[in-house]
Amino acid sequence: MSVDEILAEASELLDKARKLPKDLRIVFEYFYKNVSVGDLRALKELERLGVRDPQEKIDALIEMGLLERGHDCYNLAPPLREYIFRRGR
Repeated sequence: MSVDEILAEASELLDKARKLPKDLRIVFEYFYKNVSVGDLRALKELERLGVRDPQEKIDALIEMGLLERGHDCYNLAPPLREYIFRRGR
């Protein structure tokens, strides 16, 4: 996949993220700022941010393609990580 294709996909994902309801947007923004977070830490920190049922919200964002599950962690989707790397936040 070319850089242009990755950035186009990232743009589509960011458009999708802009339309998220507030509770999901909080979770997305947390991962946008942190990119990759251990699963237990993410759940605890999201609860501290006032997110109810953070696991449910994370799972929804995974289904939408905005996040991915790693080994004992959650990551921002690869095109979004590439976008951050190339363009900044």
